Amino acid sequence: MRGFTLPLPKACALLLLLGGFGNAATASAADAGLSALGAGYTAHDAPLGDPTELRIDLRGEVPARCRMASPPVLGQRLDFNRAGDVEARFGLDCNAPFLLRVRSNEGAFAAEQMREGIADRIAYDVAIDVNTDAGPNALGWCGADQLTDQPHGRCVFGTGDGWSSGDATAINRTGTMRLRWNAPGEGDEPVLGRYRDTIVVELAVRA
Repeated sequence: MRGFTLPLPKACALLLLLGGFGNAATASAADAGLSALGAGYTAHDAPLGDPTELRIDLRGEVPARCRMASPPVLGQRLDFNRAGDVEARFGLDCNAPFLLRVRSNEGAFAAEQMREGIADRIAYDVAIDVNTDAGPNALGWCGADQLTDQPHGRCVFGTGDGWSSGDATAINRTGTMRLRWNAPGEGDEPVLGRYRDTIVVELAVRA
């Protein structure tokens, strides 16, 4: 029986030829698929699918506030042997309508030490001016005796809840507190020693 032999170079050439035929068949199938989608269609034209939507809900809150940003300073020594007056500014920061009330603990300058024949109380008045975002407000004068918890008369910033700003706010605004008193008159008991009082300013957001 005669054997069939193929020189090695021819065998290699045959393998390469078969491989070439296989690549050609694959390329032809891909080209046929693209042509079926229409003329000029490429892989870059593939559909991207339905669009997606991302929704982010953002929420914030600013609470109502009303505070005294800086208090009035009336700490200098006062001379009650003569008529006098002092004033001091204060800062307000109220982002909502508010109430302002002023109270006097003693209702007057009260003597720290009681002495016979010496005045134990010195009357004085208080005035308040308030600047709001809607404009200035002069609240007028009130006697200190009208600013106690049991007032003897009506004072706009000393009775009940105090003075209301209405619908006005006072963001980074200022106010002024003024005090005045008279000199002792003829027939009045003389003043001697130390006298004092405590003034309380109350601020609150209006309900």
